[in-house]
Amino acid sequence: MPKQANILIVEDEMLIAFSIQKMVLKHFNGTHVVKNYDEAIQALERQPIDLALIDITLNNSKSGIDIAQQINKKYNIPFIYLTASTDEATLTKVIQTTPNAYISKPVQETNVITAIKLALANATTNNIVLTVGKKEYHINMEQFLFAESEGVYITLHFTFSPPMLLRTTFAQLQTQLPKSNFKRINKSEAVNPKYITKKDSKWVSLDKKGFKISKTYWEI
Repeated sequence: MPKQANILIVEDEMLIAFSIQKMVLKHFNGTHVVKNYDEAIQALERQPIDLALIDITLNNSKSGIDIAQQINKKYNIPFIYLTASTDEATLTKVIQTTPNAYISKPVQETNVITAIKLALANATTNNIVLTVGKKEYHINMEQFLFAESEGVYITLHFTFSPPMLLRTTFAQLQTQLPKSNFKRINKSEAVNPKYITKKDSKWVSLDKKGFKISKTYWEI
């Protein structure tokens, strides 16, 4: 029996698109086929999408990489590239958008279905619903970098998504966010340990940004 999931297929060659759709529908119960950037964004706005399969090169349209950038900024769902392009310049751009997978054409059913299942499983693990007051915020903890407080507000910073300003406390966040991705470092800051690039007894760094350690909160 097909699993519950809505898969967006972005492909400008309709024969290929419908072939992929046929593969996907054997395993998942929902698909939406679109052929360009504008249709993809409209689909993402209209209904819940669990994952996107995106062809990189789209005729008469912005590229699949542009769609991926919008997904990272706004929609926070996993996506997989489908492409015949394997040149170094394209791969560099692909890596910068952190896709869940990259599948070369012609697409094989086993490869694409396995990639979808893994991406959905990881998304389920990483996506957190954070409740603050009466509002709910959907957060991908794999993209979370660090948090900093100012007064009664805490700002969450991410790799791709814009910062998120919340009226809350670190104590409240610590009860809802996974310890593996959210570690308080001092009175006013918390970091994602997975992004630490350097540490010593007094400081940790995330790339070029440093955070002073308070042993009250984190003993390294």
